[in-house]
Amino acid sequence: MYDSNTFDTGKLYSPEVQQIFANLFDNLMLSPGEAPIKSVLICSADPGEGATTVALGLALAAAQKQSSPTLLIDGNFHHPCICQALNLTDLYGLGELIAGRVEAPKAVIQRGASGISAMGPGVMPPNHLQSMEPPKFKNLLNRLAEEYALVIVDGPSINMHPESILYGSQVDHIILVVYSGVTRVPVLSKALAKLTASGCKTCDILLNRRIFPIPNWIYKRL
Repeated sequence: MYDSNTFDTGKLYSPEVQQIFANLFDNLMLSPGEAPIKSVLICSADPGEGATTVALGLALAAAQKQSSPTLLIDGNFHHPCICQALNLTDLYGLGELIAGRVEAPKAVIQRGASGISAMGPGVMPPNHLQSMEPPKFKNLLNRLAEEYALVIVDGPSINMHPESILYGSQVDHIILVVYSGVTRVPVLSKALAKLTASGCKTCDILLNRRIFPIPNWIYKRL
C-alpha cells in the first residue's frame, strides 16, 4: 500500500508533491516480477478519489526520471480530463485508435512543456468494449511499448464503468486509488472482487488524501 497527502493538479509541480510521485515511480519500478513494468492502470472504485491526479503525477515523475518517453492515455471516455489538465488539444485519441481509424502516431499528442506524450480518449466507437477485449488492448500496449518505456492508463471508476476491468486484465500493473476516510470497505471490496474475477494481475492500493492526526513534521521525526 502506498500513501500520499492531499494534493490537486495545481500542486503537481511543487517539490514536495513531485517527491511523492518520484517515490511512487521508484516503488513501481522496483515491484517484484520477472519482467519490467511497461504498462500500468490508475483507477479507483468510485469517482472522485483522485485517480487522474495520481496518473498525472506518476507520468510527470516518469518523464523526469527516465530518458525514454512516457505515454499517458486518457482511457476514461465518460469523464475525460487529462488533455484539459495538460492544456493540450486532441483531435484523435484512443477511440479512433482502437477502431482502426488512425495509427498510433496520429493519436498521440506531441510532448508539451511537461515532457509527457498524451493520448486523449477521442470519440468512443459504438463497439468500444469489444475492441478492447483480451488480447486486443494488450496487443495495442505491446505496439506502444516499442516507442514508450512506460504507458500509463487513466481509467474510469471500476464500480460504475467496465473499461477499467478490461484495461486491468491486460496491463502489467494496477494502482487502485482509495480516498482515505471516505471510501467504504464494501465499495473497495466490490472493486477488488471485479478485478480478481477478470484475471487482473498485481494490484497495489494507494491511500490518497490521508489526514494526519498530529502534524506531519512530527511523523517525519518518528
